[in-house]
Amino acid sequence: MSKKSLRDQAYEIIKNKIINCELVPGSPLIEKELMEEIRSSRTPIREALSKLEHENLVTIYPKRGIFVTNITIKDIVDIYTVREAVEPLAARLATPHIDLSQLDPYLQIYADPNRKFDLEEHIRTDREFHSIIANSTGNLYLAQTLLKIYDQNSRIRIMSKLKVKARHNEARQEHYELIKAFMDRDVEKAEMIMKEHIANGKKTAMKIV
Repeated sequence: MSKKSLRDQAYEIIKNKIINCELVPGSPLIEKELMEEIRSSRTPIREALSKLEHENLVTIYPKRGIFVTNITIKDIVDIYTVREAVEPLAARLATPHIDLSQLDPYLQIYADPNRKFDLEEHIRTDREFHSIIANSTGNLYLAQTLLKIYDQNSRIRIMSKLKVKARHNEARQEHYELIKAFMDRDVEKAEMIMKEHIANGKKTAMKIV
């Protein structure tokens, strides 16, 4: 396996642990432990950590160590400020172009008001659904911005735990209505529903702080 492949493997493993809060915000990252766990030499681990630092998932303090980046009140406010500004636009741009066949599995999921989600499934499905929308905008820079934000947003969702569960059914209904707007190619309705969806998500996120 090439050094690049080892770096990418280390990057994916560490990133997933951070996003899923297996490595909780503020926890130290010990290079030796990561080397043993991932079965990698030091260089790929350091390269992976440097990449994660650029994505604001890891903070490197000279002479102090490496830590999973904390999530602050300001982070939550900033994330949702961007989401409120950008995601309604993403819905508007995606509506004429989104591949409806990609939405079929989610239509089945969100059409059932009695479907029970565990926290992990809810967050994973939500991320996948929003990523499809972002990638359907035809705007690479907008999509990249949102996909990076979804990494941080997943951590917020996991940290909120039961408060997120209380919003499951409301979010399910919003997603269902959004899919119907996409199916109708109704640009205005899709934008409006997304705006309401993000505003409601922000209210829940702010309860964890």
